[in-house]
Amino acid sequence: MRYNPGMDKIKRERWTPEKKEAWITSSAVTLPFIIFLVFLAFMTSLVVSSENLRLENSVERAFSEVLVALQRGEESVPAAMQNRNVLGFGYYTHTGNPIYTWGDAYRILPFSAFDDSSSIYDTMISFDQDTGVIECMRYAESITFDLDNIFQRNGGLLEMPDIIYLAFDASSFVEQVALLRVISGCCIAAVVFVYFIIMKVLRDNRKIRESIRKQENLVSLGEAARTLTHEIKNPLSAITIQLAILKREVRPEVLPDVMIIDQEAERLRKLTDRVSEFLRNPLGQPEKVDLIAEIHSLIPLFHGNVHIKENMLDEAFILFDRDKLRSVLENLMKNAVEACDGMTVDVEAEVRADDRRQYHVYIRDRGCGIRNEDQKRIFDPFFTTKINGSGIGLAISSQFIKAAGGKLRLYQRDGGGTVAEAILPAYRGA
Repeated sequence: MRYNPGMDKIKRERWTPEKKEAWITSSAVTLPFIIFLVFLAFMTSLVVSSENLRLENSVERAFSEVLVALQRGEESVPAAMQNRNVLGFGYYTHTGNPIYTWGDAYRILPFSAFDDSSSIYDTMISFDQDTGVIECMRYAESITFDLDNIFQRNGGLLEMPDIIYLAFDASSFVEQVALLRVISGCCIAAVVFVYFIIMKVLRDNRKIRESIRKQENLVSLGEAARTLTHEIKNPLSAITIQLAILKREVRPEVLPDVMIIDQEAERLRKLTDRVSEFLRNPLGQPEKVDLIAEIHSLIPLFHGNVHIKENMLDEAFILFDRDKLRSVLENLMKNAVEACDGMTVDVEAEVRADDRRQYHVYIRDRGCGIRNEDQKRIFDPFFTTKINGSGIGLAISSQFIKAAGGKLRLYQRDGGGTVAEAILPAYRGA
């Protein structure tokens, strides 16, 4: 396999120290919570199983009381059985006809109401969740009777039973299990809630640190910009003086070329002034400006590579420094055109209004788009994916828009490309 340095670079960018730290802290918090939840679920299951065993034990002991009474020929209900929450019992033939019944026992035994899924030995069971009543039946084939103590009634022997029926009150068991599950559910909900709170605190902490890092970058940008503007102004002053001389000395047919140099020098001077002003006051001198008019005025500068979407608003007034707004729009359009390098240039500008009295300025292109790993860094000062880019255009544009109470977003466009969306509050003056 051939070594691909590009793939290594992509892997390094995807597995940044920040992402590694986030993964480690998230794992360190998540793992104990998962272990605790598993332990809590295990303990709940253990307690429910214990309650089930206790209930089965009570039912088995009640059956034993009935069998002892039957074997001894006792027709009366033992007092101990009443203390075991027995609601009724009976002896039945194999067809379900009663031989002897007491309490809440069936006149005819309904076999279809029972199933053999019970874990109680050789016993079929029916459990009513609503009433908390357990009904059990057991075949009496394996029971040995003392013929001298067989039940007698009206001078005759009772028929030997084939089936023993027992109704048992398990409402307290149902309530305890329900209460246990409610408590367990509340505990799980509380643990999950605490987990999400802790994760939110960790995310907020990372965002705060990221914001501090960006602020530090902005400070570095400010220092670099101060040095850069200072260094530019000295040669720019010399160029301006020489241009003034040239404009007087050159032939008239050469003057237009000199004027182009003069215009570009003036543009450079204004740029240095804007950077200096940004460092002092990114808000600038806000005034009532028409977004639509500013966009229309910039379209000719891009020689047909940028077009305005049809049916756009006729006017959209905002409160913004005019020069700064022009700088922002020009930068977004320029980035969109440059993103289509080597492709068909297709850049679209649109302005929409929403219900919250905000204007959304969209600059859409069909360029190479934004990589996922670059999404969070596109507004960082000095970060750029262009060979000749400085990485400060979007950072400054974002600061201008934020100072005016707006927001700048860049995201992938459906079908390929990028959308730059500037959200700006509408002008609310008189």
